[in-house]
Amino acid sequence: MNQGKVIHYFNPGHETAVLNASKHYYPPSHVVKMQADLAFLPAWYASEGDFVFMETPLPDDFVRSCEPLNLSVKPVTPADFSENPEMFQHSVIDLWGISPQSIHFFEKLNLHRNLSLVIPQWKEEYRFLGSRFASRKLLAELLNCIPELEREILPRFVSDIETIEQQIAQSPESLLIKSPYSSSGRGLIWLPPGKLAQSERQVLTGMLKKQDQVSIEKVLNKQSDFSMHFENTAEGETRFIGYSIFQTNAKGAYEKSRLDRQDRLEKQITCRISSNLILQIRTILTKKIQEIYTPYYIGTVGVDMLIYQSDNSYRLHPCVEINMRKSMGYLAIRFTEKYLHPDSQGEFFMKFNSDFQNTTQNHRQLQKQYPLIIEDGRIRSGYFSLCPITDSTNYHAYIVAEKALRKNASYS
Repeated sequence: MNQGKVIHYFNPGHETAVLNASKHYYPPSHVVKMQADLAFLPAWYASEGDFVFMETPLPDDFVRSCEPLNLSVKPVTPADFSENPEMFQHSVIDLWGISPQSIHFFEKLNLHRNLSLVIPQWKEEYRFLGSRFASRKLLAELLNCIPELEREILPRFVSDIETIEQQIAQSPESLLIKSPYSSSGRGLIWLPPGKLAQSERQVLTGMLKKQDQVSIEKVLNKQSDFSMHFENTAEGETRFIGYSIFQTNAKGAYEKSRLDRQDRLEKQITCRISSNLILQIRTILTKKIQEIYTPYYIGTVGVDMLIYQSDNSYRLHPCVEINMRKSMGYLAIRFTEKYLHPDSQGEFFMKFNSDFQNTTQNHRQLQKQYPLIIEDGRIRSGYFSLCPITDSTNYHAYIVAEKALRKNASYS
């Protein structure tokens, strides 16, 4: 019996699967491709001896590239379940994000391969806890607890186009629309003051038809993004894991994270926002997450935040979004702990190339430009791809450590 072993599963875009609520949900083609290209990502936060589920075996050259890092996490494919079922009996399934579809996927494996995998159970509370409705609830509680936070950052939910049009007409500033179930920059619409364009009206009508409501909020003068990450344990505790500083593109989609020691990340955050306020937010969030999430959910919770300028001063938005799942920020924290040299720093990048030949070319160019140096089983400097690069790879996840880091890298 292999009791205690964990099989990790990367299922991005799970918020839409939660909204769909069907175990037969099939994700969009870009999500399917991302899942295939980046299936090995959980290996970098997994524990020694764990497995990562993949549809196909790892290429030999990628396996060799991981050997100097003493990576003990192994891939497992559907063929492995058939050939060595006893090896995986009673293993625990750890999902990137919990959805009816991902649970059903492993229930079918249990049935067809005669396995006894321990699979998370779906709870109806997850629909609320994984949405922006929960984010707003937690933000409202933080605003009530901390008077120095600006109350105008609290979004409101609306269910009709007419209300949105009224808000646009009355607001002298741009507004941001968000769908309740979305992530990584999707489901966001920036609306300038004035009147809705026909194209915007069509998009909003479709969004309301699918999700019933959208949130509307003021566009802030954002200076930087960061997040706090927590873990809910089986013992009912909520522990703070660490900070992640990241950057998004103009549309709000994730681009990269800093890889650095926690004390340096915290110093970068508190050079603009007081350390007392950050500690206060962290303490309240630990308590509130334990109250709201821990009774139903064991796993990681990430709270996205941002620093913005208002009246020539820096202000904090302490709860832009709650991720009831793993995230790239969580991965960056764990990768730094496990595989980055303690005297190094760097960046973790997520890139998409519509032409897979560009991915291969970029991979080779980065290898030449930033030669990899590994000391004592940890990356000291250079470029390293976290997932295999094949002749059909579109999504590219990689790190560049300090000696090769681009000058003047900015998260502002």
